[in-house]
Amino acid sequence: MAPLHKLKVLEQCRIFPTPPPSASRPSSLPLTFFDLVFVNFHPVQRLFFYELPALSVSDFLVSELPNLKRSLSLTLHHFYPLAGTLTRDEIAYSEGDFVQLTVAASADDFRDMVGDHPRCVRRFHPLVPELNSHQGDKGPRRDVLAVQVTIFPGAGVSVGTALHHAAADGASYVHFMKSWAAAHATGSTPTPPPLFDRGAVRDPRGLRAAFAKEAAALEGDGRMQAWDVARGGADAVRATFAFGRARLGALAAAPRAPPGASPYALACGFAWAGVARARGRASGAERLRFGFVTGCRARQGMRGWVRRVYECAGERAVTVAGSPKLGVYGVDFGWGPPAKVEIVSAERTGALALAESRNGDGGIEVGVVLPRREMDVFVSFFASQLGHL
Repeated sequence: MAPLHKLKVLEQCRIFPTPPPSASRPSSLPLTFFDLVFVNFHPVQRLFFYELPALSVSDFLVSELPNLKRSLSLTLHHFYPLAGTLTRDEIAYSEGDFVQLTVAASADDFRDMVGDHPRCVRRFHPLVPELNSHQGDKGPRRDVLAVQVTIFPGAGVSVGTALHHAAADGASYVHFMKSWAAAHATGSTPTPPPLFDRGAVRDPRGLRAAFAKEAAALEGDGRMQAWDVARGGADAVRATFAFGRARLGALAAAPRAPPGASPYALACGFAWAGVARARGRASGAERLRFGFVTGCRARQGMRGWVRRVYECAGERAVTVAGSPKLGVYGVDFGWGPPAKVEIVSAERTGALALAESRNGDGGIEVGVVLPRREMDVFVSFFASQLGHL
């Protein structure tokens, strides 16, 4: 289905790490067992929107784009694996590898795009890049990262990225984005530099080999498609729901709230309940799973993680993308903080997209993607429970 608003591609170019990494740096990074859980996932696509009301296409191309390219190139010197390619078991970098940058202009309504109300997911698709695949001597390879900058004349600009989750987690990704933004705004280099030591992840029980075998066996498994909210051309929409201090306090004071529940747990729990109601599964008669990535704590039964992800996908489990601890609203290219940050790829997994509150009140933003009819139910549930706060 065609996008609602046409996008004009102005330029496509290759951004190489400058200077190239020294020969002493590792040319390949084996995927850890943590990475292998995500090796068959759809890339994570994020959008950062920045308000620049006086912006014209010509001014941006002359005054901002050259420095965006230069700062991206300098940042990739430190994060050079992002210019490489991903195989089934490693990230490989060779001299001459690059990140593809697309520059475009959009006639869509910038103000409406950065709103919190339900908006058609198809409007966001033209603003994020796709990752290319290549056939190599040892099998298929996929680009790790791609970037797209889209100009909205007289309104603002968006910076969109596509990144394989197997190559970097949320913290590593935001480290890269903040480093690039700082290099563009001030010319500074990343502090601290990224760490590539795979020896830091110990694997005394052979989980990497077990996960790699599971991931290879499950490649192409159709259950992953069950997560796609917009599959089959469904009329899916995305909206953002703000959980400020007042709303989080009300949830914490609710009679059935667990004592000492964190703001993260309160926001996720409420959103999970809203999704269950929207799907018509609030009675408890059917099981509805919830999954999220937590910190490094002692866990039992790690074998089978890859398989269990596919089981959760088949049951349309509610998951979480992002975290309020990542600080995505701190990615400032010198244009001020983002007006909005969206995880476009959340529609592929039906995930709740979490970020810190953009107004700095210590709250949490929760992005939700649902078919339009289900979103109407979710909006009504949110308004009836928390709309007065």
